[in-house]
Amino acid sequence: MNNLLAQEVADLKKEDAEKAGGKLSSYIDETTMVGDLLSLDYLEATVLVHDALRQNVGGLPMGCFLLATRIAPETKPRADKEDTALILLRVIGHAPLPNRTETDTWRLEAARRSIDSPEQWDADNKTDQFTLNQLRHAGVRCSVLGTFRCVQEGDDWNPTFGADISNFYSGQGMKVYKPMGKALETIVNFAKPMGNAHPLAGKSVPVGRVRYASSEIAIDAKRENVPVHIEPTDMLARRTALFGMSRSGKSNTIKTVASAIFNLRKIELEKGRVGQLIFDPNGEYANENPQDQGCLRNIANTHDKLKNDVVTYGLHSHPNDPDRNITKFNFFGDTMPKSKNPGKQELDEALHSLYQGKQIIDEALREESGGYIQSFINADITAPPDADDFGVNTRYRRALFIYKSILATAGFEKPETGISTKDLFSKKIRGVMLNTSQMKKYAEHMETHHEMPWDMAQNFCRELSEWVKEPEFKKFDTSYKQDRNWSDDRFLGLLRIFDNTRGLTIIQRTRQWHGLNATTDYADDIIDHIHKGRLVIFDQALGNPDMNEQAAARIMRGIFTAQQQAFVNPEIDEVTKEIKAPPAVIIYVEEAHTLLPKGSETDITNIWARVAKEGSKFNIGMVYSTQEPSTIQSNILKNTDNWFVAHLNNQDETRELRKYYDFEMFVDQILKVPDTGFLRMRCLSNPYIVPVQIDKFTAEPPKDGEGRTT
Repeated sequence: MNNLLAQEVADLKKEDAEKAGGKLSSYIDETTMVGDLLSLDYLEATVLVHDALRQNVGGLPMGCFLLATRIAPETKPRADKEDTALILLRVIGHAPLPNRTETDTWRLEAARRSIDSPEQWDADNKTDQFTLNQLRHAGVRCSVLGTFRCVQEGDDWNPTFGADISNFYSGQGMKVYKPMGKALETIVNFAKPMGNAHPLAGKSVPVGRVRYASSEIAIDAKRENVPVHIEPTDMLARRTALFGMSRSGKSNTIKTVASAIFNLRKIELEKGRVGQLIFDPNGEYANENPQDQGCLRNIANTHDKLKNDVVTYGLHSHPNDPDRNITKFNFFGDTMPKSKNPGKQELDEALHSLYQGKQIIDEALREESGGYIQSFINADITAPPDADDFGVNTRYRRALFIYKSILATAGFEKPETGISTKDLFSKKIRGVMLNTSQMKKYAEHMETHHEMPWDMAQNFCRELSEWVKEPEFKKFDTSYKQDRNWSDDRFLGLLRIFDNTRGLTIIQRTRQWHGLNATTDYADDIIDHIHKGRLVIFDQALGNPDMNEQAAARIMRGIFTAQQQAFVNPEIDEVTKEIKAPPAVIIYVEEAHTLLPKGSETDITNIWARVAKEGSKFNIGMVYSTQEPSTIQSNILKNTDNWFVAHLNNQDETRELRKYYDFEMFVDQILKVPDTGFLRMRCLSNPYIVPVQIDKFTAEPPKDGEGRTT
């Protein structure tokens, strides 16, 4: 009985192993055989092909996949046997055969016979059939990509891929097939398990089709041009590179990737929500355009539940985007607290946008080397910790008076009411001013008024900036109190902006971000949107390039800080009681060579470089696009997980690509072929590069009256 049971178990195991082997044999087909394996080592193989077999499968273009195996089609070999395997090859060139000298001589003689004839040398009356058959054999050089096997995991047998070969025999032959149809689709979409913790990992989406060559032969397009998928979660907390010349399809690829990630929420509304932020330098993501027959913004139109999940921002309103948020805030801050000596928290809440405006102005001035500008930048106008102390509060409000007067001088739209001078300039300082010709009228005004018109405040600060250099002020300043001067570094540093008109001219350029009626800081709002899993498109088409760059950097600093805080001060899941990771965020950066300078490998002063290097820890993914791979810091490239490479026209750039994976095999094609959307793709879960023609992005336009003028 025991022997009978053991035999039954053995038979079942054999049957399961044969079924598993049958899975592998389904990858090959007699009609797709192209030849025999001539030689094999751990890295390369040589395949003997015949012109007739090559013609049957529509050719063997550079980069195409081949399968070498001892398995016969439509059989069920046992999966636990060594020979039950498929070696995946990629065509990388021509391989000379051992009889090359002889066949070259035959070909030469045949060509000589036909050189003065309109017929080709392979015509029946020019070369005999035996010779022609010999000449129609050729060698194809291939790289070894790895091995497909079926491996038992528990009670199941599953196809697996290993990126190498474990053994080969010189005395064994193998037939070689060109995978097509379902077999090719399985190969190009084979994903190695990544252990991705995201609940929607494994939900791949189509992004294009297999394409081996620009001059492809459409003999059997249905079996050859199979769909190619990506795993959207490959982009989460990862770096993704898009390289290619202008008009090579980089933007279209970004739209395709972004929409794939956005559509995860259609699978599961809450768990599929991933916050995305696209900096749109040309306005093509936010605005309808003939290139897309719509725009990325319109992907929210596919379902009522998603209509609020795409948010757009821009410096100006747009007739086709009535819900657009305007990227302005009040540089003057909110109304000052009414309490006599408000504390720091109360001041911070009222003056948050004023602080942000000072940051933008400081960034605009950062490249200037003048000492007077550095003094202005160094003047900290945030509320001091002891702001509720009367003396400290008075000094602080006096600095705000100077700063707001500078904004008015630079042409910023001003509040309708004047600016308060109450308690800012004591009787002592006014007495000194009354004895000075240029300051007398201002002192007299403050004797009887607690408010100063903006025009007067501007002139007062200009005069004050000169008067603080005079002996009478310095004498009063140093004798004011035993322990401190009347003035302080912040007060004097702000006034120094009047030393030269250049500083004020640069400050004027930041006025485009100022809106007197703005009630919130758009940067904070954007961070809130992406933390709620929305797609935010920041239209920068009409802004000043320098200011756009500063605004983008400020938003990035805010995102990085918020994600960092969520990492070091995590929330606890109420249901699972587990520590929650920061919310998933993906940032898209075009023209990355301007934001990710090559610089020093250890330089993290650039916020973009810091996000690229450290962002994964804080669940920030970055998709960066550029025409110049060589300008990106090499340690960022070394840690890039997903690659999309289109046409590049410069060998310096392709030289950089040669260092990564097996892009070297595609360098000639990358240099020669400029076809839009023809990319070489390798993502995190892909075990090898796949040549793909990315689908053209289309977006459903809104209905009349829902965001488009008619």
